Amino acid sequence: MTDFTITEDFPRSEIEFDARFSNPGACYQYLFQLKWPDGFVCKRCSCQQYWLSSRNLYICTQCEHQHSLTAGTIMDSSKKPVTYWFKAMWWFTTRKSGISATNLKELLGFGSYGTAWTWLQKLRRCTVRHEREKLSGRVEVDEFFIGGQRSGKRGRGAEGKTIVAVAVER
Repeated sequence: MTDFTITEDFPRSEIEFDARFSNPGACYQYLFQLKWPDGFVCKRCSCQQYWLSSRNLYICTQCEHQHSLTAGTIMDSSKKPVTYWFKAMWWFTTRKSGISATNLKELLGFGSYGTAWTWLQKLRRCTVRHEREKLSGRVEVDEFFIGGQRSGKRGRGAEGKTIVAVAVER
């Protein structure tokens, strides 16, 4: 399996994403790194030894407490493969104009619109910072592009540029 840095190794393209997260094992390895960056530690007894069950549960060898990589996440109790969740998160975070439930339903081959809609609602709730101060009154919003290879080329056609959105309270 590949070593990676969680915050600095974000795939730059869908091809890169597919190569990295093409199977459940790669997705679970990523979740393991997020949950236990310094290696497994049982939250009940602090033991560092575990065995892996056939249902992807990490079971402490000392107290036999079961740990799931998806517990406490939006993937908790989902019957869909973890690769579907990763793909949905990729599309949700990288599409300039977002993704609709209909698009997600078609892209992942869901049988119902409701499943795709529920997934998007969960993803949207994850992006909200509850401790943030909400803007009120008159709010002005603007966007601009920064960086990239070609200077002088304006707008969305400028490849490699990053969009920055700013909201200001007046």
